[in-house]
Amino acid sequence: SRWDSDARKPSSHSFEGGACCTDLAPEANRDMPSSLATVLATLTAFISARGVRISSPDAPRHSFIRKNFLEHTGPDNVLPEGGVKFYLYNVDQYEPRYIGGLADCQRKGADYMFVNQLMGHPDRVTDYREAEVVVVPCLFESYRRCTTTNHAEQPPPSPLTRLQESFPSFLSHIVGDTELLEKPKNAHPEDFEDVPWMKAFDNMTQVCLNKVFASEAYAAKGGRDHLWVVADWAMNFGKTSETQLLKNMTVGRIEVVDEYEAMLDTREAAVSQSRCSVVVPYASDLGYLQQYAKDVTFEEWLQRPNLVSFRFEDRLYTFFCKTRSSNDPKSCPHAVDATPLRLQSLEFAKRLESTSSQSSIAMERVPIEQYAQEVHSSKFCLVIRGDTPSSHGYYDALSGSCIPILISDRFDSVAAPMSHGMMGITTGTIDYGSFTVRVTENDWMKKLDDIVDQVKGIEADHSKARALFDAMQAHRPGLCWSLPNSNAAEFVLKSAAGCNKLND
Repeated sequence: SRWDSDARKPSSHSFEGGACCTDLAPEANRDMPSSLATVLATLTAFISARGVRISSPDAPRHSFIRKNFLEHTGPDNVLPEGGVKFYLYNVDQYEPRYIGGLADCQRKGADYMFVNQLMGHPDRVTDYREAEVVVVPCLFESYRRCTTTNHAEQPPPSPLTRLQESFPSFLSHIVGDTELLEKPKNAHPEDFEDVPWMKAFDNMTQVCLNKVFASEAYAAKGGRDHLWVVADWAMNFGKTSETQLLKNMTVGRIEVVDEYEAMLDTREAAVSQSRCSVVVPYASDLGYLQQYAKDVTFEEWLQRPNLVSFRFEDRLYTFFCKTRSSNDPKSCPHAVDATPLRLQSLEFAKRLESTSSQSSIAMERVPIEQYAQEVHSSKFCLVIRGDTPSSHGYYDALSGSCIPILISDRFDSVAAPMSHGMMGITTGTIDYGSFTVRVTENDWMKKLDDIVDQVKGIEADHSKARALFDAMQAHRPGLCWSLPNSNAAEFVLKSAAGCNKLND
């Protein structure tokens, strides 16, 4: 139940919701004990957020899932260059987990959010021959986020789970459909521990992929027009990075592996795992905690008490292979050790304090709710590279309207959002430099006082601060999957279409 800005830890969440249940028993609500009122409020938020119709228990279970985020999109969300015609495989047939065990998961990955935004999209075509991009719906990433049996990454009980354990009869009576209260099932618990080191994919993902490979749509162009979004770190490691199954298609991933990164940590096979790659945003856990009814204004941002926020874990930020004996063929002595970069943040906090600036920087995991509160209370958020150049802290910062201070020299090369390319060489991206404060790793380690002055200078210069803030707010819908007006899927499709135009 503890979290930092670059851990792959599941988390508990609160929900935003409407008033679907407040009129069920108004007289009783007024006299209800506060603890039970809290229970009902949490249940109300859960039900409202998922669109469950209390009065119609016989309605199809998945009727609410497909409109979850699309119902919030509008004409302002359309990319100016025009849409990309795409074909999406029948989700019910190819990936039953979409309306099954993953539908009510509180930590859906970018793969689920991507498919969800496309379900009712006007650019979706029913004939694959009319499509520029063919979308693979297999939910490998969300499976790993939602049904883990790894105790190191086991999600703590959600609010609904805690309610279910305390008031099982009450919940069954209110919801009517007990299946909605069940936790996602993991039919093959061995999968999580085996992937990626013993096998490439879990059983159900492999079944989904096999259906795609056997389809007429795949055979038409040998998969060259196919896109699979799977923003999971496992794609770049172990057996998964070495698989030849994806060599003809485009993969949407959290970062690419170029020849330099492959040389550092012996991941040569990952460079050519897929024909092309698109860098897609992480699905931020913090994003699921947001209250999106009202956007943060610049004036509210100025009133935040902390100048800078950052959380990290007390561990080595490098690959395990770096600690192997030099005689071990799997040793990677040249792998980057980012631990000193992270530890430098503690000294940065001291320097800020000496200038009477408040910060929230610590080497300690905290509950996700506390982490979210710290981000929401900060003007700037440090984003320091970890084991690899990318960090989901970048997308946590954007989710909380916290201007990122990026310290990762190779971020542009392998993790620039929406960039695309072959063999780890990418091109094209959104203008993330317009809302990101860049600091080189060398300056971070050697010129800390200058960086303190730089950040405080931006805070004091409202014109500079507003320019960064406004650019960040303008780009958030394309980078934050959880925003009600998110159009991240359209940017991914644009990049995938660019991949399809590249020559082998």
